[in-house]
Amino acid sequence: MLRDEAALLRSELSTALSENVDRFKKLLRYGVNSDAQFRKLNLLGTELCVVYVEGMADDRKLSEFALRACAERELPENARIDAEYLIENILEIAQCERESNVEAILEKVVTGMSAVLVDGCGEAVLLETRGYPARPVNKTTNESVVIGAQEGFVESLRTNMTLLRRYVPSHRLITECLTVGSEVSCRVVLAYLDGVADEAVVDAARRRVKGIDAKAVQGLGAVQQFIEDSPWSLLPQLLQTERPDRAASCVMDGQVVLLADNSPCALAAPVTLFHQLHASDDSFARWQYGTFLRLIRVMGMLISVFLPGLYVALTDYHMHLLPLSLLGSIAEARANVPFPILAEILIMEFSFYLINEAGTRLPNQIGSALGIVGALILGQAAVSASIISPILIIIVAITGLGNYAIPDYGFGIGLVICRLFVIGCGAALGLYGVCLAAFALLASLCGMRSLGIPYLAPIAPKEPHNPDILLRLPVWLQRRPMFFASRAARAERRAAG
Repeated sequence: MLRDEAALLRSELSTALSENVDRFKKLLRYGVNSDAQFRKLNLLGTELCVVYVEGMADDRKLSEFALRACAERELPENARIDAEYLIENILEIAQCERESNVEAILEKVVTGMSAVLVDGCGEAVLLETRGYPARPVNKTTNESVVIGAQEGFVESLRTNMTLLRRYVPSHRLITECLTVGSEVSCRVVLAYLDGVADEAVVDAARRRVKGIDAKAVQGLGAVQQFIEDSPWSLLPQLLQTERPDRAASCVMDGQVVLLADNSPCALAAPVTLFHQLHASDDSFARWQYGTFLRLIRVMGMLISVFLPGLYVALTDYHMHLLPLSLLGSIAEARANVPFPILAEILIMEFSFYLINEAGTRLPNQIGSALGIVGALILGQAAVSASIISPILIIIVAITGLGNYAIPDYGFGIGLVICRLFVIGCGAALGLYGVCLAAFALLASLCGMRSLGIPYLAPIAPKEPHNPDILLRLPVWLQRRPMFFASRAARAERRAAG
């Protein structure tokens, strides 16, 4: 049966309406599948059949601009009804296209478009009638800002494309629609600014998306895993954002942006380590404030990765480096703790993120209460029972705050895993192990790439760039486009400056 279905999908429409209708009834499992609808019409003696999926197609569009137009339009008696005649003289829907391949027609029908089959014609007319329920544009959930735009992407691809075009109202904005998934298809849009984005980067993104070999692709999360340069790396090589203004900023900098059906976010590439520390607030705030906040995030990242490892290394191997008063406080606090420092810190790390994950998955009303219970009651009980030392709770709390200062969720999780690696090296070799871990992480970052662009650029390797990488200097000094933009765009910006 699968072979017969594959042959049907590869076939072209015939001129016999009954044969075409039978094909689509078989492919859509008509009679079992209650959503598959076939509406037959008669137009000047010519039989038509409209194929659509109920719930995916907008009934009002279909009734008013297609079915009613066919029923009420006065036509000359000698008119030859075919796909071209329907588009030019009868149908009142703006977006219409002709298609003869059965698989291409079926892919459009199951996404909400309607297909008009005509007796005696080997082509179908595809009507843009998508009208399935969608969540309205609302505030972002994970990327909250103090100042700046408040709206975020939703699950509707068309809405997301419109939001992006609102922020980038340019005729140079190109949106290429690609389809991935051999059995369950997913539409992916590749957006970039023509003449600004480097053609090599655009070609690489297009080639990787087209090269996805999978039966089904579940949104941008799966797309990201298929197209990233280093799938074994702990840190993401694409920037995920749910903010249209940030995606628009990436497009104007020369990056490519990926949107997909059913994904309330966008992917931007190429990106560097420094992009992961940027936030939308930086663009709306004065340059002094933006620079200060970025430095806070850098400190938070370093504290998150290295503070627990340094604590383990110092208290286990290098106690002579600590001030005598601090060493006395640590020894007194740990006098009755039955666990070694490594076990103690791993228990606290596991407990901290267990509470965090539980609070994330529970409803808001319960989640906030769980955070209070975990942070206050359990922490105080552990200290009172001499299971955990008080100073370790302070260390883990500061570490968690440093991790929460990271704007990107995926990047923050990657830093947690890096932190566990540093803790293990510090417990094994002391400060020497922490230095080796730092060297290994830095070497890994130097070897990473995002769509072919080095992850630490433009610092390593050194590239001419805007003063908007780590620090954010005034906008009137930012006359260079980003270092990964096309050479023509960089030359044009230099000439204008």
